[in-house]
Amino acid sequence: MMAGSTAMAGDPNQVFKGKIMLSTKRFPLTAKSKDSYISAVRKQSTSNFQENKADGTWKIYFAAFLSKPLNDVEYVIKFYELGGGTQQLLGASEAFNDERGQKTIVSNIKLEKKSFGVNKQLLMTIENRGQVLASARFKILGEGERFTGKVQFSEEEAAGKTEE
Repeated sequence: MMAGSTAMAGDPNQVFKGKIMLSTKRFPLTAKSKDSYISAVRKQSTSNFQENKADGTWKIYFAAFLSKPLNDVEYVIKFYELGGGTQQLLGASEAFNDERGQKTIVSNIKLEKKSFGVNKQLLMTIENRGQVLASARFKILGEGERFTGKVQFSEEEAAGKTEE
């Protein structure tokens, strides 16, 4: 029996190392045991987010399990659009922690349709000093602009009278 591997399997920071888990609601901060916490995070995680049509945004809760402890109080969250074989940076945001040495960051962020578009696959990274400490891929879904196919002409245009 390997005692070491069982302990590692039950540590959320090892199980999710380098991953950002995403959800439509706040992640729990505690649980009865490490295994129940891991189970709760897995159960709650999703990778597809529907637009809030009222304000054209997506509110995304995340739990980032860093690949190594954050040796700083500042980190950068970046969003890239994935598609066409390339990744294009859509936005970056600086954020701050209370203390150095954090292994897990639990927070939320709001993405706006006017900045990010709609129906896209994105890559979210948490970086410090140019090094990616955690990442996740997800989709933002919603309604794109609708075109009816109808064209409105003025009476003069409809009669074929154009100004020259």
